[in-house]
Amino acid sequence: MRSFRASLCFAVVIIAGYGREAARAAEPVKPARLLVVTVTTGFRHASIATAEPVLEELGRESGLFHVDFLRMPPGRAAAPKAPKRAEGTTDEAWAREQAAFKAAQEAFQKADAVWQQGLREQFAKAFAPESLAQFDGVIFASTTGNLPLPDLDGFLTWIKSGKAFIGMHAATDTLKSSDAYVDMIGGHFAGHPWNAGGEHGFVVHEPGHPVTSMFADRFRWKDEIYQYDLRYKPENLRVLVSLDMPASSPKEPWHVPVAWVREYGKGRVFNTNFGHNDATWKEPMFQKHMQQGIAWALGRFDAPAEPNPDVQAAEYVRSAVAAAAVVVNKNADDLLAKANAKIAANPAWAASQRPLLLGIRGPAPADRAAVLTQLVTEIEKP
Repeated sequence: MRSFRASLCFAVVIIAGYGREAARAAEPVKPARLLVVTVTTGFRHASIATAEPVLEELGRESGLFHVDFLRMPPGRAAAPKAPKRAEGTTDEAWAREQAAFKAAQEAFQKADAVWQQGLREQFAKAFAPESLAQFDGVIFASTTGNLPLPDLDGFLTWIKSGKAFIGMHAATDTLKSSDAYVDMIGGHFAGHPWNAGGEHGFVVHEPGHPVTSMFADRFRWKDEIYQYDLRYKPENLRVLVSLDMPASSPKEPWHVPVAWVREYGKGRVFNTNFGHNDATWKEPMFQKHMQQGIAWALGRFDAPAEPNPDVQAAEYVRSAVAAAAVVVNKNADDLLAKANAKIAANPAWAASQRPLLLGIRGPAPADRAAVLTQLVTEIEKP
C-alpha cells in the first residue's frame, strides 16, 4: 500500500509538473524591448516623423515589442548659407558680405561642436554594454551617415550573440566606411534611380514566407528604391522581394534586392528598403511586412533564412534582359522566355553570367552594349 501511495504521490508530482509547464507554455510571450535609432548625420528623410509613432503603435497594439527611441538631440544650429553676389554689388559691399558669412560660419562650427559632443554622449550611453544588455534588438529607421557608435565591433558582436537587427529604408545608407557594418546589413546605398514619385514593379520570390505573405506575387508600389554597391554579397542573404526590372523604369541591367533576411551568428537581420514615403508607413500591408520581419528577427517564429544566391542570379539575368532587348532590338518577352527556359534547365547557368554582368558596374565599367549583346548570345545558345 505504501508503495502504491508513493507511486501515486510521484504521479501527482509529475502531473503537477506537466501542468505547470503547460501553464507556462500558455502564458503570453513578454514583449521584446527594442531600441529605435532615428539619428541622421547625412540626408534626413521627412518620413521619420511618421515612422516613429507608427513603430510605437505597431509594437504596442501587436504586443510584440516596446520601443525606446534614440533621437537627434534638440537645438542644433542651422548652418549659414553662402552668399551669392548680386549684380551691381560693389567690391566693398561684397567683402562685407563674405566677412559676415565667415563670422557666421565660425560661430556655427563652435556651436555645432557642442551639439556633436552631445550626440556622441547619447550614443556612448545608449550603446554601452550595460545599456544594450537591456534590449532584445535594435531598429535603424532611415538612419544615415556616420553614426558615432562608441564600439562598432562590440555592437556587431552583440547582434551575433542572438539579438535582432532591423534595418528600414536608409539603414543601408549608414556607416559607409565600415565594411563590417555593410556585411552585417547586407549592402550599401549606391543611388536610387527609382525615385519616390514613381510607381515601380516588384516580384516576391517566396509568397508563402511569413515576412512577405502579405504581398501579391507581383505588385506595384510608389516608393524610393535603392541599388547597392559592389560590397553586396548574394551568398549571405535570402532575398524575399526584388525590383521587377521589366516592369520598372529605368531598366538597369542588374539585380536590385528590396527586402531580405539573414542569420548573423546567433542573431537575425531583417532589412527592407521600403519606407521613403510617408504613405508607405501608413500602408497596412507595409506595417504587416514590418511586424512579421521584426517578429522573425526576434525569434518569435522560424522561417527559411538560408541564402538564395541562385534565385538572385536568376533575377539578375531577368533584369539584364530588359536592358539587353533594347540594345539588340529584339522582343523583350521572347528573350525573357528563352532566359527562363535556360534557367529552368540549369539553375547554375544564371550564376555563371553574374561575373559578366558585374563588369558593367565595376570600377572600370565594361562596354555596356557589348556585354548585353554577349548575354543575348549566351541566352540564344542551344
